Amino acid sequence: MGKLNWTPWMGIEDMALEQDQAAQRARRAASAPGRDPGVEPGFVWSPAADMVETPDALVITVELPGVAREDMILELRGRSLWIRGERRRAREVSGGLYRMLERSHGPFARRFPLPPEIIRDAVTAILADGVLQISVPRKGPDKIKRRIPIS
Repeated sequence: MGKLNWTPWMGIEDMALEQDQAAQRARRAASAPGRDPGVEPGFVWSPAADMVETPDALVITVELPGVAREDMILELRGRSLWIRGERRRAREVSGGLYRMLERSHGPFARRFPLPPEIIRDAVTAILADGVLQISVPRKGPDKIKRRIPIS
Protein backbone atom coordinates (compact mmCIF):
# COMPACT_ATOMS: atom_id res chain seq x y z
CA MET A 1 0.00 0.00 0.00
CA GLY A 2 1.39 3.40 -0.97
CA LYS A 3 1.81 6.26 1.43
CA LEU A 4 0.04 9.57 0.79
CA ASN A 5 1.68 12.62 2.30
CA TRP A 6 -1.41 14.78 2.64
CA THR A 7 -1.16 18.54 2.90
CA PRO A 8 -3.95 21.09 3.25
CA TRP A 9 -3.05 22.51 -0.18
CA MET A 10 -3.85 19.33 -2.12
CA GLY A 11 -7.59 19.94 -2.51
CA ILE A 12 -7.62 23.74 -2.68
CA GLU A 13 -8.50 23.85 -6.38
CA ASP A 14 -11.35 21.37 -5.92
CA MET A 15 -12.69 23.39 -3.02
CA ALA A 16 -12.59 26.61 -5.05
CA LEU A 17 -14.47 24.90 -7.91
CA GLU A 18 -17.12 23.54 -5.52
CA GLN A 19 -17.52 26.97 -3.96
CA ASP A 20 -18.02 28.60 -7.37
CA GLN A 21 -20.60 25.98 -8.33
CA ALA A 22 -22.48 26.47 -5.04
CA ALA A 23 -22.53 30.24 -5.58
CA GLN A 24 -23.88 29.76 -9.11
CA ARG A 25 -26.64 27.44 -7.83
CA ALA A 26 -27.58 29.97 -5.16
CA ARG A 27 -27.75 32.81 -7.73
CA ARG A 28 -29.91 30.69 -10.04
CA ALA A 29 -32.26 29.72 -7.21
CA ALA A 30 -32.57 33.35 -6.08
CA SER A 31 -33.49 34.57 -9.56
CA ALA A 32 -35.65 31.61 -10.59
CA PRO A 33 -39.13 32.47 -11.84
CA GLY A 34 -41.85 31.41 -9.45
CA ARG A 35 -39.60 31.79 -6.42
CA ASP A 36 -41.56 32.74 -3.32
CA PRO A 37 -40.83 36.46 -2.78
CA GLY A 38 -41.26 36.06 0.98
CA VAL A 39 -38.17 33.86 1.24
CA GLU A 40 -34.85 35.57 1.42
CA PRO A 41 -32.02 33.99 -0.61
CA GLY A 42 -28.91 32.74 1.13
CA PHE A 43 -29.85 29.34 2.50
CA VAL A 44 -26.74 27.21 2.67
CA TRP A 45 -28.12 23.67 2.73
CA SER A 46 -31.28 21.65 2.37
CA PRO A 47 -32.10 18.71 4.68
CA ALA A 48 -33.03 15.30 3.28
CA ALA A 49 -36.73 14.45 3.43
CA ASP A 50 -39.25 11.72 2.61
CA MET A 51 -42.92 12.34 1.83
CA VAL A 52 -45.43 9.48 2.07
CA GLU A 53 -49.07 9.79 1.07
CA THR A 54 -51.47 7.59 3.03
CA PRO A 55 -55.27 7.49 2.70
CA ASP A 56 -55.61 9.64 5.83
CA ALA A 57 -52.61 11.96 5.77
CA LEU A 58 -49.47 13.19 4.13
CA VAL A 59 -46.47 12.24 6.30
CA ILE A 60 -43.23 14.19 5.84
CA THR A 61 -40.04 12.99 7.54
CA VAL A 62 -37.07 15.37 7.59
CA GLU A 63 -33.56 14.56 8.85
CA LEU A 64 -32.36 17.40 11.08
CA PRO A 65 -29.62 16.03 13.36
CA GLY A 66 -28.00 18.69 15.47
CA VAL A 67 -30.80 21.23 14.96
CA ALA A 68 -32.47 22.43 18.13
CA ARG A 69 -36.25 22.79 18.27
CA GLU A 70 -35.79 26.51 19.01
CA ASP A 71 -33.70 26.98 15.86
CA MET A 72 -36.42 25.95 13.38
CA ILE A 73 -39.73 27.33 12.17
CA LEU A 74 -42.50 25.22 10.66
CA GLU A 75 -45.34 27.10 8.94
CA LEU A 76 -48.13 26.73 6.41
CA ARG A 77 -48.12 29.36 3.66
CA GLY A 78 -50.91 29.02 1.14
CA ARG A 79 -50.67 25.49 -0.27
CA SER A 80 -47.10 24.94 0.93
CA LEU A 81 -45.43 23.73 4.11
CA TRP A 82 -42.17 25.53 4.92
CA ILE A 83 -39.39 24.40 7.24
CA ARG A 84 -36.72 27.00 7.93
CA GLY A 85 -33.99 27.14 10.50
CA GLU A 86 -30.31 27.01 11.22
CA ARG A 87 -27.86 24.34 12.30
CA ARG A 88 -25.15 25.89 14.41
CA ARG A 89 -21.60 24.61 14.48
CA ALA A 90 -21.08 22.68 17.71
CA ARG A 91 -17.72 24.23 18.54
CA GLU A 92 -14.72 25.64 16.81
CA VAL A 93 -11.48 23.69 16.92
CA SER A 94 -8.78 25.92 18.32
CA GLY A 95 -5.21 25.40 17.27
CA GLY A 96 -6.03 22.82 14.60
CA LEU A 97 -6.89 22.48 10.94
CA TYR A 98 -9.92 20.69 9.59
CA ARG A 99 -8.86 17.68 7.54
CA MET A 100 -12.44 17.01 6.47
CA LEU A 101 -15.62 19.07 6.87
CA GLU A 102 -18.67 17.32 5.41
CA ARG A 103 -21.55 18.27 7.73
CA SER A 104 -23.53 21.28 6.62
CA HIS A 105 -23.99 24.22 8.97
CA GLY A 106 -25.86 27.47 8.61
CA PRO A 107 -29.36 28.41 7.50
CA PHE A 108 -31.59 25.91 5.69
CA ALA A 109 -35.04 25.84 4.11
CA ARG A 110 -37.36 23.29 2.51
CA ARG A 111 -40.76 23.79 0.88
CA PHE A 112 -43.27 21.01 0.38
CA PRO A 113 -46.30 21.52 -1.89
CA LEU A 114 -49.54 20.32 -0.31
CA PRO A 115 -52.78 19.10 -1.89
CA PRO A 116 -55.84 21.34 -1.48
CA GLU A 117 -57.82 18.90 0.69
CA ILE A 118 -55.76 19.14 3.91
CA ILE A 119 -57.04 19.91 7.41
CA ARG A 120 -54.89 22.94 8.27
CA ASP A 121 -55.76 23.04 11.99
CA ALA A 122 -54.78 19.40 12.60
CA VAL A 123 -51.16 19.45 11.35
CA THR A 124 -48.77 17.95 13.93
CA ALA A 125 -44.98 17.79 14.17
CA ILE A 126 -42.75 15.67 16.41
CA LEU A 127 -38.96 16.09 16.71
CA ALA A 128 -37.18 13.03 18.14
CA ASP A 129 -33.58 11.87 17.74
CA GLY A 130 -32.84 14.44 15.02
CA VAL A 131 -35.81 13.40 12.86
CA LEU A 132 -38.78 15.73 12.36
CA GLN A 133 -42.00 13.92 11.48
CA ILE A 134 -44.89 16.06 10.24
CA SER A 135 -48.38 14.67 9.76
CA VAL A 136 -50.73 16.66 7.51
CA PRO A 137 -54.23 15.11 7.78
CA ARG A 138 -56.42 15.03 4.68
CA LYS A 139 -60.16 15.27 4.35
CA GLY A 140 -61.77 12.01 3.33
CA PRO A 141 -63.08 11.69 -0.20
CA ASP A 142 -66.70 12.67 -0.73
CA LYS A 143 -69.04 9.75 -0.98
CA ILE A 144 -69.83 9.02 -4.59
CA LYS A 145 -73.06 7.18 -3.87
CA ARG A 146 -75.69 8.58 -1.55
CA ARG A 147 -79.19 7.31 -0.90
CA ILE A 148 -81.80 10.05 -0.85
CA PRO A 149 -84.87 9.42 1.31
CA ILE A 150 -88.25 9.97 -0.36
CA SER A 151 -90.88 11.76 1.69
